[in-house]
Amino acid sequence: MTPLAVRESTSEERSPAVFLDFDNTITRGDVLDRVLERYSASEAWRFWEAEWQEGRISTRECLERQTADLRVTRDELVRFSDGIDIDTAFGSLVSWTAAHGIAISIVSDNFHVLIEAMLRRRGLPLVPIYANGLAFTGDRLRASFPFLDPACDRCAHCKAQHLRRVSGRPRIFAGDGLSDICPALSAEVVFAKDSLAAHLRAGGRAYRRFASLDDVLEYLRETAHV
Repeated sequence: MTPLAVRESTSEERSPAVFLDFDNTITRGDVLDRVLERYSASEAWRFWEAEWQEGRISTRECLERQTADLRVTRDELVRFSDGIDIDTAFGSLVSWTAAHGIAISIVSDNFHVLIEAMLRRRGLPLVPIYANGLAFTGDRLRASFPFLDPACDRCAHCKAQHLRRVSGRPRIFAGDGLSDICPALSAEVVFAKDSLAAHLRAGGRAYRRFASLDDVLEYLRETAHV
């Protein structure tokens, strides 16, 4: 399977660029949390999660510790992910954006190998995926962070860097969590829920609530100049 081709837009106005978080945005529920609950060798992951949420350790430090505590092979992990639902509107959204010359990407603090496997095994269209790396040695795992931004002390993968590369056209971002704060602050249009929505609301930042990617698709159909 190859990434879905995007038709060149003939509109005089520049088409938007769409960026999607993965866990609990494209998927139904948090994939990493379910993996940690199932395969962690101890309950320490919960402590590290709480430390991260309180800002006492970085996202990178939290993910390094959590993944090092996992005991699962690559094949087992991929099979486990088969039981996790993906938003039924994802395929329609990707197909529509490709047909109308709109770039769409996945930006995630999850791991590239898992995201790609989940899409491939469901026969879903592939789009560019920007995510963390994961290496397996038997049932031991090691995380890597190819998109670490030294200028950001919040994120292991600062998703905002991908939005900053786009200029001269609207940037649309959809996400749900604390790791989505940086890209949300770099986007012109933000779809948010859960802790991301609460953070933006507390800071007086505008956003659109969403329950499904159907909401993003509907917005594009109504507003995109294609």
